Order: sequence, then structure tokens, then C-alpha cells
Amino acid sequence: MAGKRNERLKELFLQQINLELRNINGINANGILTLTGADLSKDGKTLHVYYSVLGTADDRARKERILHANVREIRTVLFKKLRLRTVPEILFKFDDTPE
Repeated sequence: MAGKRNERLKELFLQQINLELRNINGINANGILTLTGADLSKDGKTLHVYYSVLGTADDRARKERILHANVREIRTVLFKKLRLRTVPEILFKFDDTPE
């Protein structure tokens, strides 16, 4: 039962994060950022969001800095929009499988 809830939450978080990334300045410049997946821990306290970048190594580094700098803002927006008791800690991880 908890597994289905985690799957639904994971998809919901991924959709909302994708929407919020569109509003961040500089995220769309130089290179294409794609969210490739997410994993929500069983206790619901940690969300690993996987991303890939189509572009150079500098583009990847720039996107990584922007993502890590905006984690707190993204969590705040998720908390307000989704009205959940707790929003998990978001950890962005580079996914090199598309390469």
C-alpha cells in the first residue's frame, strides 16, 4: 500500500519540479536540461531527482550549480502547491545513461 503512494508522490514531485524549473532564470540557456527520473525513499524524507544535460561539460556544471542553488526555493514551492505535511529533501544527481 505504501509503495503505491510513494510511486504517486514520486511522479507528482517530478511533474511539479519540472514545472518549477521553467521559472528559474538561466536554466534554459546553453544546453538542454532533462529530468530523467526520481526515487523517493521508503520513509518519504529524501527524493533523488536524476537529470541529464545535452551540451558541453561547462553547460553541465552550470546547470548543476543552478539546481543546487535553487533546491530550497523548489521545496518551498512544492510545500505551498501540494499542501503536504512534509516535503522530502531534494537531491539532484546527474544521470549519465543517456550519453
